[in-house]
Amino acid sequence: MRTGIFITARLGSTRLEKKHLLPVNGHPLLYFLISRIVREFEKEINTNEICIVIVTSDEPDNRRFEDLSNSGATVFYGSPNNIPLRHLQAAKAHMLDAVVAVDGDDILCSTRGMRAVYDALIKGASYIKTSNLPFGMNSAGYTLGFVESALNGHHEESLETGWGRIFGTENMLDIHIPFPVTDNALRFTLDYDEDYRFFKTLIEALGDRVFTACDEEIIGLVMDKGLYTINEPIAKQYWENFYEEQEREIRRSKDKF
Repeated sequence: MRTGIFITARLGSTRLEKKHLLPVNGHPLLYFLISRIVREFEKEINTNEICIVIVTSDEPDNRRFEDLSNSGATVFYGSPNNIPLRHLQAAKAHMLDAVVAVDGDDILCSTRGMRAVYDALIKGASYIKTSNLPFGMNSAGYTLGFVESALNGHHEESLETGWGRIFGTENMLDIHIPFPVTDNALRFTLDYDEDYRFFKTLIEALGDRVFTACDEEIIGLVMDKGLYTINEPIAKQYWENFYEEQEREIRRSKDKF
């Protein structure tokens, strides 16, 4: 079984321009996510059981992701506004059986969670999501057959915000990651300047530990130093924008049919 760890990202954000390439310690932010995945799955990468792919839309700006090719990830260009279709295209191009899906905005996404998703795929699960970690640290996974079936009738839709809605939940395996902190103020995703300042401060505080630090160490540092106060104020604005954009996508899709 060959699996792709897909990092979904693009450089067209208007709220935080070229956000995945913003610098921290001499590296673009996305470098830290890729490097953490490389460390966790080094054995599987070396045996060609896993490949890391930045899965982006086929637009000129996104060619800059190729600057990260030395970090251990390749770049795939696919559907401009349908993320699950883009994943299907990338999986077929790389001859993969399954996908571990990670949002490129989630710079310190849990590698423990990714490992749990990967193990579940190996054991035969077709659709998996982790839960209970702070926002921006969970991941998902699915087989090629599952995403192909879920996309039936949705190929022409715009599916970017909340695109997992087409998968449903009836066949989902929920991997609940035991973790004592469930504070809704914790926000580990990159969307606003406050998020960039949060990640920059946190990565600088972690130093070289950023590449191997576990969830407990990362979140412990955020709590001990009160770093969550940096981007806590924009959480409400994020969710308002998220639901508005999701509703617009759903309306546009209905208008087409």
